[in-house]
Amino acid sequence: MIDYASLSPLKTERLLLRKMERSDIDSAAIIHGDPATNIHNPTGPRSRETTRVLLDDWAGAWERQHFGYWTVCSIDEPDQVLGFGGVMRKQIGDFSGLNIYFRFAAHTWGKGYATEMAMAALHTAFVVLAEDAVYGLVRPANIPSRRTLEKIGMQLYSEVEDVPGEAASLIYRITRADYLNRQN
Repeated sequence: MIDYASLSPLKTERLLLRKMERSDIDSAAIIHGDPATNIHNPTGPRSRETTRVLLDDWAGAWERQHFGYWTVCSIDEPDQVLGFGGVMRKQIGDFSGLNIYFRFAAHTWGKGYATEMAMAALHTAFVVLAEDAVYGLVRPANIPSRRTLEKIGMQLYSEVEDVPGEAASLIYRITRADYLNRQN
């Protein structure tokens, strides 16, 4: 039996990962509306309203599935939102799977927060939820995100034509067996 209560809040060495709430709209609007955090996003920065719709969907995942993307804060400053990320079920191309996602405020980049959060997300997916695989969708030019996915053990798996007139997005994957082998 899955202990969903153990999924939020969750602590890593430096981060507090908590259930995303609709009240996170101010932080979400700032981070998702920042042109710097959307440089590889073909649709560009989000408005407050489109961020609210996104946040409603993500918060709803917690209600439907009992897990989803986290609001990521510093353990030292739990009221300061650093970003958002985790794993959630998503349709990717022709298949549905557990997607890993992360977006952090630009001032936090280069500190390893995305990697730290992503490792906790993989642990959740494979140890707590006992999923078979996790996928990550990334634009080809987003080298920092690709490096993060590779650092946590994900490998290029496939491509998906998801942005008309643009290069195909890349799909990275790690299986439960590969994750568990890396832990030994």
